[in-house]
Amino acid sequence: MSAAALLLSAFIAVGARAEGDEPIVVRLYHTNDIHGWIMPRPDKFQNGRLVGGAAALASLIAKDSGPKLIVDAGDWWQGTPEGSLSKGEALADVFNAIGYDAVVVGNHEYDAGADSLKALIGKMNMPVLSANTYDQGEPASWVRPWIIKEVAGVKFGIFGLTTSNMPRLTFSKHIVGLSFRREVDEARDMVKALKRAGATVIIAVTHVGLEKEGASLEGDQTIARETPGIDVIVGGHSHTFLSRPLRAGDGTLIAQAGAQLVKVGRVTLEIDPKTMKVSKSSGELLDLWNDRVGENPELKAIALKHERMAGREFEVVLATAAGALIRDADGESSIGDWMTDCYRERADVQVALQNGGGIRGDIAAGPVTVRSLFQVMPFDNTLVKLSMLGSDLRRVFQQGAGGARMIQVSGAELGVRRSRPPWERLDSVSVGGAPLDDARIYTVAALDFMTAGGDGYSAFDHFISSETTGVPARDALLDCARRQGTIAAPAAGRVIFRED
Repeated sequence: MSAAALLLSAFIAVGARAEGDEPIVVRLYHTNDIHGWIMPRPDKFQNGRLVGGAAALASLIAKDSGPKLIVDAGDWWQGTPEGSLSKGEALADVFNAIGYDAVVVGNHEYDAGADSLKALIGKMNMPVLSANTYDQGEPASWVRPWIIKEVAGVKFGIFGLTTSNMPRLTFSKHIVGLSFRREVDEARDMVKALKRAGATVIIAVTHVGLEKEGASLEGDQTIARETPGIDVIVGGHSHTFLSRPLRAGDGTLIAQAGAQLVKVGRVTLEIDPKTMKVSKSSGELLDLWNDRVGENPELKAIALKHERMAGREFEVVLATAAGALIRDADGESSIGDWMTDCYRERADVQVALQNGGGIRGDIAAGPVTVRSLFQVMPFDNTLVKLSMLGSDLRRVFQQGAGGARMIQVSGAELGVRRSRPPWERLDSVSVGGAPLDDARIYTVAALDFMTAGGDGYSAFDHFISSETTGVPARDALLDCARRQGTIAAPAAGRVIFRED
C-alpha cells in the first residue's frame, strides 16, 4: 500500500472513531403553569406584538427535527375562559396535538374536584404523572409514578411530583381520601426504581416550586440536594422565569419556564454514547413571538375552537379604568383595594379581605371586559360572611401580614413592621377609623377558599357565625364594574409599613 493510501486509511479510521465518540444530543422542551393561555395576546411592552399560545409553541418545537422530549410541569387549565369553561379539555386537546411525552398534575388540576381530574386524564394521550399522590393510603391508580421513554437509544426515566402542600391550596372536599407524600422521600424512591428499570438519564417533572428566601418550603433545590441521581428537574408552581437553569446537589440542573405560555424552556442534554449518561447539560428560555416562530395551523384551529366555545360574552365591555390597577405581592395594591371594596359593599360588612396570592391579573387603563375580570379572579370562589370577635379578627390580620403575600383589606388599616418574625409583624389595627376592640363583634367578608384554611389561614377556625352568601367573588367584581362605569384606584394607605 502506498504512503498516500496508508495516510487516507488512517484518516478514515480516526474520523470513524471521532464520530462514534460524539455525544448523543437530545433536547427537552418544557412548559409549566400554562393556566389556560392557549391563545396569543398582545404584549404591552412591545406595541401590541403577539406573544405566546399553543400555535406558536407547536411551530417552534416542529422546527427542531432532532431527538426530543416534551413535558409539562402542571397547572394546565385554570385561569382563562378557554381553559376553565372546558374544565381542561382545551389543554388536553393541545397536549395531544403537540405530542407531549408526559405531564404532571399541579394543584389547580383539582379546582373542579378529583373526579373531574380523573375524567380529564382519560382524554389525554400521554402519561399523567404524580408519584407522591396516594388514594386511601395506596399509590393513586389514575396517575402514573414514572415512565421510561427511549429516545435516540437512550433510556430516559421520568417521574412526577405534586406539591405536598395541597391541603393548603385547594378545598378539602376536592381531595377527600387523598394524601401527598413528602417530595424528597418520594423522589429518592423514584430514582432507585428507575435505575433498577434500566434508566440511565433521570428527569423529575415537579409542581413544587423554587424555595424563596426565608420560606420553609422544601422545593426543587431541596429535592436536588437531598436526592442524588437526578439529572434534570423541570419545575413549576412558583412561576419562575429561569433564563438560565440553576445547579444544585451533585450538579442537577433545575429549569422552569415562568407561566402563561409566553416562553418555552429548552434543555440540551449531551449524553455519552458509551455510558448513556449525561456528560453535559444546559438550558434556555425561548420567547414565543408569533411573528418570529410562526403559528401551527392545526393548533391555531384548536385554540380558536375553544375561544369560540368560550363565547363572545367575555369580550363585553363593562366599564373603563381611569388608570391601571396593579398587583403588589408584598404590600397594599390598588387592585386589592378595589376588589375588597367591591366585596365589602356587596356583602354589607365592616371588613372585607382578599388573599394576595388569589389576585391573578391586573386591570389595564381603558376598557374593562368580562375577560379582564375573569383573569383577575379566575377561581370559582364565593363570598362568605362571618361574625368574628375582634381578638379572632386580629389573628387573621396577624397571619395576613406575616405570610408570603400581604393580605388585601377594605374597612381596616394595618400597621406592619416587616423586620419582625411573621407572627409579630402586625403592629396596629383599626377598623372604621377606631382601634380594633378584641371584645367587640365585627362583620367580615372573605373568600370561601380563605375561610376553609386556604393559603394557611387557620385563624378563620374561630368565629361566632358563618354564612355562605352564594355570591361568586367574580360576580361581585362584575357587578361592581358595571355599577361604577369608570373604575378608579381607591386612595392608598390601608397598609402602613413602619421601621423598628
